[in-house]
Amino acid sequence: MKGISKSPLLFLCASTCAYAQNHNLTDEGTGWFEDVLEFFGSSNEIDLTNGMDWGILPGPFANPEQGVGIGVAAVGLYAPQGLEKNQISTVTLSGYVSSEGTYGIGVDNTTFLNENQWKLGLMARLSQTPSKVWGIGKENAEKEGNETEHEALYLSVEPTVAYQFIDNYFIKTGFTAEFLYHQSADGTALEPEQLKNKTNLGIILGIQYDTRDYETNPYTGRLVSLEHRWFIEAFGADYKYEEYTVNYREYWTLYDENVLAFDYFLQGLSDDDLPWFAMSKLGGDNRMRGYYYGRYRDRYQMATQLEYRHKFTDRHGAVVWGGAGNIASHFDELFKDSWLPTYGVGYRFAFKPRVNVRLDLGFGDETTVYFNIHEAF
Repeated sequence: MKGISKSPLLFLCASTCAYAQNHNLTDEGTGWFEDVLEFFGSSNEIDLTNGMDWGILPGPFANPEQGVGIGVAAVGLYAPQGLEKNQISTVTLSGYVSSEGTYGIGVDNTTFLNENQWKLGLMARLSQTPSKVWGIGKENAEKEGNETEHEALYLSVEPTVAYQFIDNYFIKTGFTAEFLYHQSADGTALEPEQLKNKTNLGIILGIQYDTRDYETNPYTGRLVSLEHRWFIEAFGADYKYEEYTVNYREYWTLYDENVLAFDYFLQGLSDDDLPWFAMSKLGGDNRMRGYYYGRYRDRYQMATQLEYRHKFTDRHGAVVWGGAGNIASHFDELFKDSWLPTYGVGYRFAFKPRVNVRLDLGFGDETTVYFNIHEAF
């Protein structure tokens, strides 16, 4: 069923679009929109005088599941050892609360040290938010009668460390932990056993080849990432299985900092007793935009996308993308069924140097609006 999905902070996006429509984007003059964003920390320079350069993006939102609410995203730029030999480090804090009692907070942090030889990462999420589940597999995902309302207290933490042992080659390790408490569901996609409190713990080991000039908004370079995760039945964890992920990205500067970006993603899980919530999930705001995140989920996923990023000025830009993806219970079945298409357009505003606020309109089995900080990939 086609629909329009709205994300938190969409009010600010609407202001962005209105500004873009009513002003000449080739004009570098400041207007009310830039003045508002500058009040919240937007700038075309990085100021580390106080140790960290902060910016904040607040905005209201509304949807049927959560009622009305307020969301806030804050991005901080810093350089513990200076900018001369290290890439800029970033931390993004996000949070929201709604009239229906749902809430969520998130942290995404990357710190570069010792001339980019060390890269420390942290991703954490805590939320009490309703979601939808259709079951496992493409056939279940395409049955409207399978739609199940699910709600849980969800907590995840993932710290990582990457070490550059040869120029552009990194070895990565870390661990991941997921916890689901107080689960409830209204529908047929989940059994009572699946709604018990669950704990999922895993060890991460990966290797990367990375020549990107800037991690969150590359103009040039390549990323090849191979990652293996072992999930263990220890320390109270409920599942034992393995997950493999391959990600290849390429970035080409065409002219005047206009960029062509390519992304290929492959993920597979071992044939064990897998948790429904850990299946490879298609969709979301980074890959396969235009699909509800997790509606299509199974043991294997393959997806690819090509995006053109055009700059009108130093602060304003636009993107257009196209791609396709598929899920299956076995690898060879990825090629036996028709793939799902994704395409769309987006607006970009440089909130800070190389830190874009993005507003995307994605078309898949839904028409979905996304608002976020940093590029999709």
